[in-house]
Amino acid sequence: MALILWLFVAFTQHETYGQNYNNILNHRGMATPVNGVKIKTNLPYISGSYMPTIFIDGYSYGKAKTISLKFSFYIYNGNFISSTISSSGGDVPKVQLSNEDNKVVIFIDNKVYFQQLTVSAFCMVNPATGAFQGWTVADEAITGTNTVEIPYSNAFGGDVNFKDGIWSKTGNVGIGTITPAEKLSVNGNIRAKEVKVETANWPDYVFKPSYSLMPLSKVESFIKANGHLPDIPSAKEIEQNGMEVGANQVVLLKKIEELTLHLIEMEKKVENISKDNERIKKQLNRRLKQ
Repeated sequence: MALILWLFVAFTQHETYGQNYNNILNHRGMATPVNGVKIKTNLPYISGSYMPTIFIDGYSYGKAKTISLKFSFYIYNGNFISSTISSSGGDVPKVQLSNEDNKVVIFIDNKVYFQQLTVSAFCMVNPATGAFQGWTVADEAITGTNTVEIPYSNAFGGDVNFKDGIWSKTGNVGIGTITPAEKLSVNGNIRAKEVKVETANWPDYVFKPSYSLMPLSKVESFIKANGHLPDIPSAKEIEQNGMEVGANQVVLLKKIEELTLHLIEMEKKVENISKDNERIKKQLNRRLKQ
């Protein structure tokens, strides 16, 4: 009997305290706000009593985007804590919470022409009579205290599909392809101001005395036999397998360093030939004077 009574009390408490508050406020802003959209709630600014989930849905005509925001907050020791917001719409405006006259204020920093919004809520505990009634909207700046910006946080599970692309459940992103084999696969052009490629085995070893530099005669023979430089993939291989930028930079630098060594060696030979020519020239001049 005691168990049945306990279950009845628990069930009735759940039914009493778990409340959905639909369409608390409907707003249709016909002009462009000067400050933003301030939602003046009747939620008391008191610590540790309730943690509502607020839903704001609508349309931003000025941006031509839907609005679908969901956020929650908790007040503890006189401060907003554990506040977080997610968006399933096309707009992610800056949203702030503030304490004005001991009431919670929601401020949407969106100075956009013609916004229409509907605000609903869910709360396990009703903090006060009329807390979810009589909400109003004003084009006013925040004047309260303990103001915080709610950070956005969205999470996705499984594959996230978008037009001509995918963010797969394995963490690979495909743009222009839905079968990415790498962390980022792009079937198209990429434009960037800078790309940083990290790679190992940078070919400074070419300048070590122990490095065996291939003679130019052997390089020539290799080119005649294969149609490309040693260590460089052929055009057919690149066409079939693509080119790894990091590895390509390593091998290109290696070839530049090898070429530098050949040039240094050739310059030494030229200097020796020049010295020999000067010596022979002096010998000829002395003989001509005899």
